[in-house]
Amino acid sequence: MTQQPWVETDFRVVIGSTGIDYDLNKEEANRKKHGYSLESAVYLLQRLVLPIPSPLFMTTEPFEENGEIRHNHMMLDNNGHLLFFVTTMRPDETVRVISFRRASDTEEELYRANAKALGYKS
Repeated sequence: MTQQPWVETDFRVVIGSTGIDYDLNKEEANRKKHGYSLESAVYLLQRLVLPIPSPLFMTTEPFEENGEIRHNHMMLDNNGHLLFFVTTMRPDETVRVISFRRASDTEEELYRANAKALGYKS
């Protein structure tokens, strides 16, 4: 068996293999609670694999919640709004979107400081 270049807890996007999904039953609840569709997170994740310039995409170290390994992410949308979302990896290289919302002021400060330190324009 060939060893993979990642560990099970890594957030990963494998071109040609990774799928992205979300719980259709949570779609309406997330839209009502946070004002964003989980489908929009799918769109932002798909942008990661396209060969076009994109803003800084930040991902946290893995953490466990509700019996699964999760990651928090932040990225600017096409309108310059900073968005925060949570994912987990599922079998067959599938990224599952758990939650999607506008980033808090504290999260935005962290993102902007990191973007500036790395030379990104935001």
